[in-house]
Order: sequence, then C-alpha cells, then structure tokens
Amino acid sequence: MASYKSSAGAILQPGNQINRLSGYNDEGVFGLPGVEAFELVGYAKVTNVAADKASYKSFSITVPSPDRRSGDRVRDDRTSLVVQASAERPAYVYGASIAIGQDVPSAAADRAGFPAAPVTADLGATSTELLLLGPDNSGAPIGVPATQLLGNAAASSSITAANSAFAQGASDVTTGNLPFWSSVTSTIAAADAADSMMYKVTADTTFKVYNVNAITNTTVTGDGVFISADDSTAGRAGYILCRVNYLRPAANVSWNDIQGFIDFASQLGGNDE
Repeated sequence: MASYKSSAGAILQPGNQINRLSGYNDEGVFGLPGVEAFELVGYAKVTNVAADKASYKSFSITVPSPDRRSGDRVRDDRTSLVVQASAERPAYVYGASIAIGQDVPSAAADRAGFPAAPVTADLGATSTELLLLGPDNSGAPIGVPATQLLGNAAASSSITAANSAFAQGASDVTTGNLPFWSSVTSTIAAADAADSMMYKVTADTTFKVYNVNAITNTTVTGDGVFISADDSTAGRAGYILCRVNYLRPAANVSWNDIQGFIDFASQLGGNDE
C-alpha cells in the first residue's frame, strides 16, 4: 500500500471539486463567500444471516476510497464517516439521506459489462422498525424528539421496514427536509422552527446507522438486520447507503490571501512595474 496524505482538507473553488474524491479527502467547496460546503457519502455492508441478527443493530459507515486500482490502492477506505468541526469553526449539518442499495441493472440478462448476477440483497428485519442515520452519542443515536430544540431532524434520515424487510431501493431524504423557514404561526412558537434548524456540532462528530423501534429512540432498540441464507450462499450482501451534507465557516483570513497583491520594491531594485 503506497502512502498518501489521506485528509487533504483543501477548500476548492467551484468547478474544481471532484465529488467522491473531494468528499473522501475532507475537501470542501466555496459554496458561498466565507462558507465551506461538504458532502460525505458512504455505506455499511451487511453479510450476516438471521441467526446472528442480534449482533447487527448499529453500523459504522465506510467512506470508500476513490481509487479503483485494487492492486495498488493508494488511499484506504475510511472506516467511519466523520463531520469535522471545532469550537472555533463549528459544522452545521443541513442534510442526510439513507437508502438500501440496489444493483442496477437488477436482471441477470441485462448485465453485459457488469458482474454476472446482481450483488445486492434485501435486508431482513422486523416490520415497522427503522434504520436511522444520524450523529453518534457514545454508541447510541441522538434520535429526533417530538419537540426539537437542537435541529436533530436536519442531521437524520430513516427508512421503515415493511413485510419483514428493508427492500432494495428503499430510501429517504433528510427527516426535516432542507432547514429553511417556510411558515410560522401567529405567535412564532418554538414548534415553527422544528424542521428549520441546522444541527450544530463543535467537535468532530461520527455518524452511524442504528436499528431502532422509533425515530425518537436514544438507545439501540431494534431486533437486528440480516440477509437471507440464499443471498449469503450466492455471495450477495446488503448495502446501507448514507449521505451527510454540512457547512463550516471558512478559516480566518491570512497573509497568504493577500501577499500576492501587495506592492513592494523588487529585491533587485525598481518598483516592479
């Protein structure tokens, strides 16, 4: 494995961003003057069968390497999805999305140039339980309370099991949609802001996926998920897909921002005209 600076952290001008590579490298884009925008995309792979489901109720999210040279991959997969923040430069999470991966095309007869058969699988589960994407709180979800004070909905997304499964292709966007004000009551009550707040973090924050009974849960309450024995035998896996979007204030202005525009006499004399 070749060595590589795996967290470049550069902030790119619009048009220079390469989505997967930039996300992997913790590189943002100047979406607005003074604001850095980030997108992280990853997955959790599920390969266990029903007998082991009780051990598979929460999942770390892999942010895959953008390198596709399996024999000489200079960047390893990241084993967790982390929103980077500090007290001086907080992160404001405004979007999250979760889905169950579905290999496309899904029919073996249409797979010229693809693996001979689809590689994805449904996830077995208890009906009405949820898969919840959100910030991690020491191994537990933060949940989305009925009365929100911190904008949890902007950093969360969930799907619900039906017919004892999370089916391939199931998906959802952010619980609170985009956190923009669109209406208020005559008194402008706290409830008006429930889905209109970003979720602020002041330290690096890991996101995970949890199997829960309800979106309000702050502990892992689900029965666990699994793939069928037939899918396991065929070498298929379930893929929980995740995306997180956030903003961060730009770094402080510095000498590097202006030094090339300062008039000064050349080291060789003259006035540089």
